[in-house]
Amino acid sequence: MHTIGIDVGGTEIKAGLVDEAGRVLESARGASNRDDLGALVDAIASLAGSVTPAGGNPAGVGVGVPGLVRPGTGRVEFAPNMPALRGAAVGPLLSERTGLDVEVRNDADMNAWGEFAAGAGRGSSRLVCLTVGTGLGSGVILDGRLYEGASGHGAEAGHIVVDPDGHACGCGGRGCLETGVSATGIVALARERIDAGDATALSVAGGALTARRVRDAAAGGDALAIGVWDDVGRCLGVACASLINLLGPDTIIIGGGVAAAGAMLLDPALAEARARAYPPLFAACRIVPAELGQDAGVVGAALLAGRRARESSLASPL
Repeated sequence: MHTIGIDVGGTEIKAGLVDEAGRVLESARGASNRDDLGALVDAIASLAGSVTPAGGNPAGVGVGVPGLVRPGTGRVEFAPNMPALRGAAVGPLLSERTGLDVEVRNDADMNAWGEFAAGAGRGSSRLVCLTVGTGLGSGVILDGRLYEGASGHGAEAGHIVVDPDGHACGCGGRGCLETGVSATGIVALARERIDAGDATALSVAGGALTARRVRDAAAGGDALAIGVWDDVGRCLGVACASLINLLGPDTIIIGGGVAAAGAMLLDPALAEARARAYPPLFAACRIVPAELGQDAGVVGAALLAGRRARESSLASPL
């Protein structure tokens, strides 16, 4: 059985035809649209069609979006960074366009399911996946099922408050984990230290300050940049310890573009988590990098859509 996975971002949409083992057989990418729902739905439907083989009959479509989705409805209830999605019935609209069953969920949940089913979380039963990019998304798997919570919206670990007097967050709060552990947070922290007069090559180098530039400077031995990554890693470790103490997971997966920094992020995170988590709970949990990279959302969306198709077929009367 093949299904289609779609990962909707603010600037790009990724699509793939995926088999039951999580292998991406066909893939395509296209431009996204933050402000125009019609254009966004057109682009998603077009990409879904482009990865469907001639004469093929995919079992369904899974779509990950940067927002909160009411389960079972395909309607996006909250999407602070994509006005086009706010209140949009994405699932029904796409089902009408494609003629297929469509499963719509938060993109971080789709990433988590991809890693759980076909990536670094294979064999896990209690897993937390943190996707660290421009912001910080999270998905939780408990006893082999995606955690949805009383509201149906799952977990938002990026908005755990780690500093009550910290920076303002895009969610409207202050001091959220996302403000300290994300590309945005890395740039803000580096800028604060540059403005405070700390010596660094970043203050004289040309071009906009980005998390990648801070990472490259740290790799080159820049003391300010090394300190930034160490503090970001420690903040991530504090959050991991809290998640370990609260949920007792067997695996925490760190993915997303910022996680490409590798050891300079994960080493301080691991050390901080070890120091703060209850020792027996920490010993039972591994903290590991993601495996699927940019395919995680596509694979997770497709495999969740496939699971829904199988459950529907089993529930149908003969």
